[in-house]
Amino acid sequence: MDTETGIALAAVVISAAAAFVSIHQAKTAKSSADAAKEQLAAAKEANQLTRQQMDRQTAKEQQEAAETEQSAQREAEKVQIALTNNGGSLAVRITNDSLRTVTDLQLTDVTPEEVGPWRSWKPNPNVGRSLSTTSWSLLHPGTDVTVALWLLDENGAHVPRLPSKAAVKIHFRDSDGQWWAAVTGRTATRIDPPPSTA
Repeated sequence: MDTETGIALAAVVISAAAAFVSIHQAKTAKSSADAAKEQLAAAKEANQLTRQQMDRQTAKEQQEAAETEQSAQREAEKVQIALTNNGGSLAVRITNDSLRTVTDLQLTDVTPEEVGPWRSWKPNPNVGRSLSTTSWSLLHPGTDVTVALWLLDENGAHVPRLPSKAAVKIHFRDSDGQWWAAVTGRTATRIDPPPSTA
């Protein structure tokens, strides 16, 4: 075998070996690429599952918060205000028909709902302290308090004639520390804490 043939044969062997190595590297690269695609798909699926779990958890928390809010609303609406006319005084009875104690109960306003001489109000000075108090620290479930009020004219004089209807406003704090306002005949609403308690 002459030198040229040997060189040519060596070149063929080297080329074949290089081709074999190239094919092997291409297969390895393809396998690596396939493995990377599988890992990416698995990571996407894991991220999607995590996102779904987080979405479910968020939805659950939102539902629980809504249920808690609805329960608090129902309980706040069980603090009832009833009015009766009593010999020139407006008797305001506040009853806690909820399952929870309310605190910091305050009668804050009385507004006649018809045209008349009434401009302001004050506790009836001719009754005992228990009937002239307009704030109470506690009102337990199933209990009530009553206050007798005078309605006054623009000069501050007592007007014995009472309106047929009046809006009485109270505010109180529920057992969760949330503040509420209630007005006769209306839905209780959540309010910011009064300035004296904030």
